[in-house]
Amino acid sequence: MPEDTERAVYVQRLDPDQREAYVEAHDDVPEAVTDAMERGGVEAFELYVRDDVAVCILECDDLDAYLDAVDGDEAVAEWERYTGQFKQSGVDADADPESGIPFMECIWRFEAEES
Repeated sequence: MPEDTERAVYVQRLDPDQREAYVEAHDDVPEAVTDAMERGGVEAFELYVRDDVAVCILECDDLDAYLDAVDGDEAVAEWERYTGQFKQSGVDADADPESGIPFMECIWRFEAEES
């Protein structure tokens, strides 16, 4: 990851009975959502699921610019409301963007030294 790239991570709790529906929903993420991510400077986004936990890793040039790009974007809000039906907690499309995404705090990191 380039030094000027920001990484944000957040966890969402899935409804155990809706896990498969959540996974299947991501087979067809709307293009309007990925377009908004690109406008916000997203370089990479990964979604991992294990049992009822979904972990999202977002890499972008500027996290504030990303939040500005998705704030008020109706396609993004509609997507988050749709996927919200499969979750117990996580992104809240109707909250302020900074508090609506449950970002985690990085408390430790290891990087191998270049040889």
